Amino acid sequence: MTEDITTSQISGIEITPSDVEALLDLIRTSRMLQDYMNDQTAHGIAEIASVYFKMINAMISTDLVDVMERGLQDPQLDKALLDPPKIGVGGLVREIQDEDFQKGLGIMIELLKAIGRAASD
Repeated sequence: MTEDITTSQISGIEITPSDVEALLDLIRTSRMLQDYMNDQTAHGIAEIASVYFKMINAMISTDLVDVMERGLQDPQLDKALLDPPKIGVGGLVREIQDEDFQKGLGIMIELLKAIGRAASD
């Protein structure tokens, strides 16, 4: 029985030289991360994660996530992403008459005002 020097079989799984190289890359990356991790790095990661968790908690406690999810699933948005409409000033003036546009604009204005109030604190 001759063994192909470019591949090996272990328990019925074919292992190629590129598989071995990928595994070695993972080991090298793991060693690099171990060298990089220290108390200061862990503390920095924990601070960033804390901010993200606070933001997620704030979004979950409002209807923002549900509204954004429904908006992102709107078929008209899909169409616009595939073939973006060109809207000039005249088109913008016409859109102002649309009730959905007015609601969306109102939400965005309130969001901007809330961010502004938060920035003042």
